[in-house]
Amino acid sequence: MATDSDAASPGHSTESIVTACGYLSEQAALEREAAEVLSGKFDECTFDKGYVNQPLYACLTCTQPPAKYQTSASEAEPPSDPAGMCYSCSIECHAGHNVIELFTKRNFCCDCGTQRLLPRPQPGSGNSRCCQLKKLRTALAETENTKNKYNHNFWGFYCRCDKFYDASVESGVMIQCFVCNDWFHNDCIGKLPKEDDYTDYICRECIAKYPVLRFINSDKAIYGKVIAGKVAELERSSATDTAALPGNSGDSDEPARKKARSEMCRRRRDTEADAGKPFDMFMADGWKEHICTCIECMHEIERDGLVFLLKEEEVVEPEEDDTRTESLYESALRQLQTMDRTRAVDAAAAYHSLSSRLKEYLRPFAVSGAVVTGQDIRAFFDNQKI
Repeated sequence: MATDSDAASPGHSTESIVTACGYLSEQAALEREAAEVLSGKFDECTFDKGYVNQPLYACLTCTQPPAKYQTSASEAEPPSDPAGMCYSCSIECHAGHNVIELFTKRNFCCDCGTQRLLPRPQPGSGNSRCCQLKKLRTALAETENTKNKYNHNFWGFYCRCDKFYDASVESGVMIQCFVCNDWFHNDCIGKLPKEDDYTDYICRECIAKYPVLRFINSDKAIYGKVIAGKVAELERSSATDTAALPGNSGDSDEPARKKARSEMCRRRRDTEADAGKPFDMFMADGWKEHICTCIECMHEIERDGLVFLLKEEEVVEPEEDDTRTESLYESALRQLQTMDRTRAVDAAAAYHSLSSRLKEYLRPFAVSGAVVTGQDIRAFFDNQKI
């Protein structure tokens, strides 16, 4: 490290020298960037909350994709099962790893430290292959979160085109299916309604899989007719207000449980021309109120794990960390003020002693104009451990 006016020493080009002012500016910029990207606290894992809706991450260092999803020919380890982890574990347990963001997933319990995801310790870290936030849990490595669901997203692949997502090269927009939580390229979907005309997208794969969605009778729906693999035509639903449909009217005095099931069911039916043809749906706010909940449809909803359609969903987000806007220096001063006087005096004395020794160590470099290398700094701190 050198001052702004220092010339390059023999063996060091000016491009390779980092000045003290430049280093401090770079660190300040990194702190600001970290505060924006990682604004939440990461001292608590969500494992004990069970199966919740939460932002998820996957580690491609600790898991090995099958051959179909390998992005490098050098990957030689046998494939492993996909796994996901919470926000806190992505930072505390997988720092320095190849971690990808999966965004919000539904009904998921953190896998970190379980048999699916044993974190690989960083060289020299001394950490064992366990979750750093669940160290006190017994038999965690034998635990399996049996209700978690996985797809190609956990290897970094998205959409029906099954392509690896690279934020540095992606130029289009991606839209998330409300049901399966997969993301789709706008180009792969095809024609889209105006943004103000819908709040949720349901992909054609989910519509084909779940009849209760395919036949929803809602005036909140826009149907995207698929031709040659893409939405080519948009058609707004002609459904009447579902509150006035047979079985959903409040005019009858007959108890709902005594009405014929055919009256209770609010499903629409495909026209003969549309029977079996694929389509996407773009749904406006309030569409879930029009899902049929007759006995037969409720059996399907429960069987297919779609109960989330009938209730408000809460997402477990990391708690906002107010200290992330502070510099490391400001954070240290604030922490010092929370200590009792004896500990604060001891900490200040230790800091002053370390600072004095470091200044003395660097003095010869300043006198000779030599560049301080990373090896020099490591040597100084290694000597402090003796």
